[in-house]
Amino acid sequence: MSHKPLSGLFTMTVLACLVSPAWAASDSTTKTVAAKTGDESSEAPQLTENADKTKRVRAKDDKTDPSKPEHWHRDGFALKKGNSKVEIAGYIQGDFRHFDWSVRGDETGADLFPTRELRRARLGVQAVLGHVSLEIAADPRDSQAGSHLKDATVGYQFSKHFNLLAGHFKPPFSQEFLTSASKTDFVERAPLADLAPDRDWGAAATGEVGKLEYAIGVFAGDGNGAQQRSKTSGAGRLSVHVLKGFSIAGSFMQGKVQADPRVGAVEPSAKGTSGKALSGFTFWNRAHVNGTRQRRGVDFTYGRGPFRVRGEWLREQENRDGQGSTGQNIPDIRGQGWAVGGSYVLTGEKKGSTVEPTKSVFQGGKGALEVVARAEGSKFDDTGDPSGFAGYGNRARNIAPSGYKALEAGVNYWASNFLKFQGSALWESYNDPLIAPVPGNKGRYFTLVGRIQVMIP
Repeated sequence: MSHKPLSGLFTMTVLACLVSPAWAASDSTTKTVAAKTGDESSEAPQLTENADKTKRVRAKDDKTDPSKPEHWHRDGFALKKGNSKVEIAGYIQGDFRHFDWSVRGDETGADLFPTRELRRARLGVQAVLGHVSLEIAADPRDSQAGSHLKDATVGYQFSKHFNLLAGHFKPPFSQEFLTSASKTDFVERAPLADLAPDRDWGAAATGEVGKLEYAIGVFAGDGNGAQQRSKTSGAGRLSVHVLKGFSIAGSFMQGKVQADPRVGAVEPSAKGTSGKALSGFTFWNRAHVNGTRQRRGVDFTYGRGPFRVRGEWLREQENRDGQGSTGQNIPDIRGQGWAVGGSYVLTGEKKGSTVEPTKSVFQGGKGALEVVARAEGSKFDDTGDPSGFAGYGNRARNIAPSGYKALEAGVNYWASNFLKFQGSALWESYNDPLIAPVPGNKGRYFTLVGRIQVMIP
């Protein structure tokens, strides 16, 4: 991955400071609304990211003053009319890393994430017009083919119990994956996110029935534009509000992967899942797969006031029908990942999907400060008999297992509801000394990570 200039980020940061008097008013408005409605997302694992966005917008509108104007009027970066709302949404992120180690033989740093980069530059429009919701968002700086478009959805709310969503969006799978990149506790998602799908075209039904929330959908694949994309896939997620502040959820997704044929002596691209460490180092290369790809996972969330703890486990299994060196069927590939993390807001604000400072620094306040910690790991192996010689080729019958673990601790600081800083320390280790940044050294490899994020409030 090439280093990207950060001039755009610094320009936006300067602009944020220059227009802070106007955005400070948005700080106050948002905090007032949040105080009236609360943010229960700390208690409820997400079903789909887009459905949760719409739910938060509707919740805010339902609680506003009944005397609100019944004509279109400007409210910050939004236009409102009664319970209808159209708003601009977006954010920009700049990431920084310091490694006290390097990958042996990698003189250019290509095997790790960049030491600095403009990570994301998202811009879009969200609208709620009565029972209809609309969203479109893109990121022109993402170089992966087909991934410039992030969200393009239309939804209809029949009732609290049944809603429909169609377009380009995230399948309802994995708490970590469904959390917006602008609202993660750490700069990087946990490594188990490698086992999750990505956005694709599809349709889903969502709703709430008592203490249950559900989402079920059908998608054209599991990652639009990705070389390892599957064919038509089904996904579902169910969460249960067990107690006040405590929810558990389960996710399932399945589809078929079709391997590309060999052309003479030229090997096609492998379509299996890869394993990547938080530093960017690849510890599991894609295997050649063909057949069923199945994902399943469970997660929980407990939140109370400024405290929140979350945990998740995911497993993905991929068939390798006809993928042996002579075209024979060989054992499946299985990847598993887990993560457990906690956060506490030292300044006392409630921890929801994000943190809203009581008073921003642009209003003479102190902002909001949070401490976070997380342990995580993932492992890949085949499902065959482990006895005998284990190889490293992506068509090997018995592939040598490879695993990874990490510990993270850090702080998050919200100067306002439009300016956020993140920093953390990371310790990584590998279970196979031959597949490590420095062969023979399992770790711990130490890295410092930071982020500046500017958002449209």
